[in-house]
Amino acid sequence: MEIRENDKIYIIAPLSAKIDRRKAERLIKEIDQESRLVALDLSNVEECSIDFIEAIKNLVNKNLSIFNIQSDIFVLFNFMNVDKMAKLFVSENDFLQDTRQLINRSFKLV
Repeated sequence: MEIRENDKIYIIAPLSAKIDRRKAERLIKEIDQESRLVALDLSNVEECSIDFIEAIKNLVNKNLSIFNIQSDIFVLFNFMNVDKMAKLFVSENDFLQDTRQLINRSFKLV
């Protein structure tokens, strides 16, 4: 796990391609201990378990952001409504500038 930080933000970048239950618990523990704005950089992650998604959804009082999300994981995040629990961004620059937030929209054909 790589950590980048300054006075205001704390960015955690998992280095493994898969986040399983054990890694999800470790990430959530790290996020829970932090008082600054926390972001997850998922650029290296290609696969994640349901435990990881459920853990993110259970982080109610944290201001969590996620960026550099692989397309397969992004589809899963949309399906599981992760955008309701965390801010999703395209890239780290978008996160730092608070622009281009990804929002799940529901459309229906009439």
